[in-house]
Formats: sequence, structure tokens, C-alpha cells
Amino acid sequence: MAATGKFRIALVQLLVGAEKAANLARAQKLVERAKEKGAELIVLPECFNSPYGTQYFASYAEPVPGGPSSDALRDMARKTKAYLVGGSIPEVEDGKYYNTSTVYSPDGILIAKHRKIHLFDINVPGGIKFTESDVLKPGNEITTFETNFCKIGLGICYDVRFAELGQVLSRRGCQLLVYPGAFNMTTGPMHWELLLRARALDNQVFMY
Repeated sequence: MAATGKFRIALVQLLVGAEKAANLARAQKLVERAKEKGAELIVLPECFNSPYGTQYFASYAEPVPGGPSSDALRDMARKTKAYLVGGSIPEVEDGKYYNTSTVYSPDGILIAKHRKIHLFDINVPGGIKFTESDVLKPGNEITTFETNFCKIGLGICYDVRFAELGQVLSRRGCQLLVYPGAFNMTTGPMHWELLLRARALDNQVFMY
């Protein structure tokens, strides 16, 4: 689908706590506020319903769809009549755990599901050591979805580090790439904006 012109995107940031229900309620308020300000595509951050850490993924994981977070996202999209990218949440299926993003249409229909392909395994001496692969399994599918505005490609956080994914999404006709993230403060300040600018320049697409 060719781009139809300007539309407003809201990128939601929120402080995540230990109580999942409170995180969902906080997200709902911010999604509704974004809609009040005219947003037509609303994007939540990575792990918006749970603390971000390998020690938390299993206890916060739920089926996608069918769990309380998926149900809440569906209802948010339906209430606001906006496209909603549900950041990501820990997903469990057949005893395996994934970092999973979902997308809902303005009618509350699930139109895309992306499992993080490139797991964040890093060891910066004196900085940060983190290995998502201790708990999570990687996804293996490239994800796109159609909107009334344009075709959009979807990744999660560290997926942006790998140029080939952006190239494939661009070649599949995406004009906007969205990577909900929860970058750390060690590599984040050095890499996040640089990577977004690089993927935008490489592929001549918009990046969020």
C-alpha cells in the first residue's frame, strides 16, 4: 500500500513496576491520552507489562493471544480506534518463552505478531552483562502489517542492530519500520539513535 499522506504517531514511555495489572492500567491511560492528542498509530515500549530481566520473563509470561495483556491491548485499540503496537511482553508457548510484540487494528483485531529474532546477549566489561538467551527462544519470522497509511515492518529493540532485517522489510514494501525498545544506559546512548539513523538512511524509510 502506498503512503496516503501525513498521520500522527505516538511513542509511549512509562515506568514499569512489579504489578502487571498496574502496568496495564498505566499503559491504558497513556494510550488513551495519545489518542486524545490525535495519534492514529500508538506504540508501547518493549516489556511494558513486566520488569525487563531474565529473572522475570518466566513468571510474567502468558499466552499470546489469550492472556490478560493481549486482551487489554485488544480493548485499548478497540476503544481508541487507533492502530496499536503492543510494545512487547514475555510470551509462553509449549513451555518455551519469547519476547513478543503484537499489533491490533482500530477494530481490536490482531493483525501481526512478532517474536524478537535477535536476542540481546552482551558482555561489556565494567558495563553490563545480559543474556536474554538464558531464558528466551528467538523468533524466526519477518513481520509486516498493512495500515490505512502505509505498510509497516516490525522488530523489537536489538533487532535494529542487524541491517539485513531492515533491508528485507524495505524490499517487502515497508515505508515505516517500528522497533519498540528498552535499551540499557550503557550501549543505548551510544547506539540507539545511530542505529535508527543508519537503518533509515540505508533503506530510505521512516524509523521509530
